[in-house]
Amino acid sequence: MKKVVIVGASSGIGYELAKIYSNNGMTVGLAAPEIDLLQQLQAELPNKSYLKVLDVTQPTQARTLLAELVAEMGGMDTLVISAGKGPPLPSWEVELEIIDVNISGFTALANWAYQYFDEQGGGQIAGISSVASLRGRRIGTVYSASKAYINSYLEGLQHISSFKKNNVVVTAIRPGFVATPMVQGNTHMFWVASAQKAALQIYRAIEAKKRIAYVTKRWWLVAKVVKNIPDFIWLKT
Repeated sequence: MKKVVIVGASSGIGYELAKIYSNNGMTVGLAAPEIDLLQQLQAELPNKSYLKVLDVTQPTQARTLLAELVAEMGGMDTLVISAGKGPPLPSWEVELEIIDVNISGFTALANWAYQYFDEQGGGQIAGISSVASLRGRRIGTVYSASKAYINSYLEGLQHISSFKKNNVVVTAIRPGFVATPMVQGNTHMFWVASAQKAALQIYRAIEAKKRIAYVTKRWWLVAKVVKNIPDFIWLKT
């Protein structure tokens, strides 16, 4: 039976992904800081699951707790890092929180998982980035930058894996707008997908072992356009 760990399972995409994996007969490890939400989710799952209270803003401790969770599960085949933070508020305090979660926390867990899968002889890391990662923006500047970092870090892991031929698959998920608590109050959204729809497409992309997947799929067109907008136009939008 396949064993999947989802970091950031307490809400949004991670919450829905956990239900999809469990409904498809897989053992799921659930990690997030909120024990009550994890227990609520666990009660809904039809198959075996494990809980671990884990805060990615404490990266050294998070690595230890991830190792404990994997040991309790008797192994891991896939790690999905869905934890993320991104209120577009222009203050250093909020920007630091975003950096702690989206950069430091992400790197700590992805690095641990890569070493684990390298020694195991295979496995898969899936990281949730964003379409917002494609260009620097005046709204959510550090959020976009942190997601661009995730893209680059995952590509680096892909490069290592290709060079070593170690059967470690790396999947970068780039969602557009998804109806999650993170985007509540945003009045500039379009093509908004439910968390359930986004999670299903993410699940399929991971199982297909895609290198990059846009969610929902139509966002690849936005990505293609945005990346090719000349600077003199982009900087005035």
